[in-house]
Amino acid sequence: MKTHTEDRKMNDLISRVGEDVSQLKSDIRSLFTHTGRHALPDSARELREHARQRLMAGGTYLRQHPGQSSIGLLGGLLILGAVGAGVYYLCKSDCCGGGKGFIDGEG
Repeated sequence: MKTHTEDRKMNDLISRVGEDVSQLKSDIRSLFTHTGRHALPDSARELREHARQRLMAGGTYLRQHPGQSSIGLLGGLLILGAVGAGVYYLCKSDCCGGGKGFIDGEG
């Protein structure tokens, strides 16, 4: 059977745990507030500035090498068209639908 002393110790322990949890909540709230006010805006500004510099560098490169950018674009479009045609013919072929492909309405 518990004595009066044990009950008082238990109540003191529960009280201290409650105070510690309250202090922890306060510390976490303070951390989030500080992070929201200082760290995140600074990081966002740095990211914005970095992106602006990269875009300006890309624009400068394209102005200096206009032929290379159009060749790259044309090559990319050709590859994309070849992949699209391959997918179309694969879906139309017998391997996917067991006789009729997806494009023919069954599959």
